Amino acid sequence: MKKIFIVIAVLIVSAAFVLPTYAVQTDKKPGSHKEFCFKNHLGLTDQQLAKMKELRNRFHADTRDLKYNLEIKRIEMRKLFTDPKTDDETLIAKQKEISELRQQLSEKKAQMKIEWRKILTAEQIAKLDRMPHRHHAKEWAHHRHHIVKDQQKDKKSQKAKKE
Repeated sequence: MKKIFIVIAVLIVSAAFVLPTYAVQTDKKPGSHKEFCFKNHLGLTDQQLAKMKELRNRFHADTRDLKYNLEIKRIEMRKLFTDPKTDDETLIAKQKEISELRQQLSEKKAQMKIEWRKILTAEQIAKLDRMPHRHHAKEWAHHRHHIVKDQQKDKKSQKAKKE
């Protein structure tokens, strides 16, 4: 009985420390850091940022059903793929459906970006090419990691040759 009481007390105390952390995180808006960087790098006005947010929200509303259907097709594809009775034509047909939905989503995203571009000034558009991208930063970090490993291997092989 004493052990159960101690375990319950530990859980309550742990929850008291962890739950406020999650509560604080939910107050953050998704993408707020990205928007801050975007706004600062391009020098967006509050009005421009508001228009861009409006376009983004409209894009999410317009593509909600499309994304849902795409996810349903992906699940169906997984089920078909793992079923030994499924023939090749059925798999190819399902993949074509997925590809068509992805294409539609891609076109809608491109249209949103074009609409965003219309909000920007010529100077801001010119800055887009020099804007840091998170994806490229990850690639560079991964690439740099391999460069460092290769350099370490070279040093070890040089030491081995000297000895």
